[in-house]
Amino acid sequence: MPYWFKEGAYIKYAMKMPLNPEKNEVNVFMIWPRLLPTDAYNEVKELYEGDSGLFKIDNRTMISLFVTGDSYLTFEILNVTNETALVRVTLEMNNVSTGPGEILPRLILSKILILNLSDMTYYEEDGTPIGSPMFFIDPAHPPRKGDYLLAPAFLKKYNLHSDDIVVTNVSFTWIEDKILHTHYRDFIPPYLFVESRGAYIIYDLTTGNGHVVTTELIYELDTGLLITTLLVDMAPETTILGVIGAIALDMVNSRKLERLIEEGKDDREWWAQGFNLYDTNVKLPDYGSGRSPSTPVKYFFALSLVVLTMIALWTERRWKR
Repeated sequence: MPYWFKEGAYIKYAMKMPLNPEKNEVNVFMIWPRLLPTDAYNEVKELYEGDSGLFKIDNRTMISLFVTGDSYLTFEILNVTNETALVRVTLEMNNVSTGPGEILPRLILSKILILNLSDMTYYEEDGTPIGSPMFFIDPAHPPRKGDYLLAPAFLKKYNLHSDDIVVTNVSFTWIEDKILHTHYRDFIPPYLFVESRGAYIIYDLTTGNGHVVTTELIYELDTGLLITTLLVDMAPETTILGVIGAIALDMVNSRKLERLIEEGKDDREWWAQGFNLYDTNVKLPDYGSGRSPSTPVKYFFALSLVVLTMIALWTERRWKR
């Protein structure tokens, strides 16, 4: 368990929009109505159906929310015991619509999740497993290829037809030697990149239409804290709020990244374009002008060197024979 994981800790991420976004600068969050919190369900229903009576919300079909304002994703640790922790997850979207017409100034999706500390899995009150946290990992025991991102029992419960959504790649080489800029602060490599994929998820049960699921997460190694997301279609904390897909970027940082590339500086620095760190009361390490790999990563590298040395010695002896 990370040292900072205690009551009162919070981590907030942002996807910012320019003050005057262009027509193509819009974020799309794909919503599975059955998973929406009750108050948000009623707001989305009213927005989607309008006064015309032409449309009716359908729990068997995804709804797309078009967002032209800032979006924020917040994690708050409310209570920690020897066995469990309560984590409040809140997604705030500003300037939300379901198509041409009425705009909802703000929509908030929020739930409190039960995290079992013995197996580091979220559970619903009826005991249904959801999945492991995405906003932090244990740096000493990072995710492994094949680990479930979302529990099959959870997907089945909410009639989400999908193949297994599992971790497909874990790497320490994402943007090597590049400073990563976020709204909160700059970070220095190495980072931990965790990618999860599913070949499909059916988003319309009446037609069988679906899409590929991709979630890409970047972590700071000493704390195990999520720094930024790249793509984030489905993850435990966002899916439980109703999000089963997203075409979304931090448009403010995207513009900064474009300028960086135009200036030829992208070989040494990068702007985070997904949900990136915006605010936290977690004390992050101060590395000064340099950085060495964190302790768990040092062990990882050291073990790798030992293995390589043993292989080299074995090969040398084999050839001498």
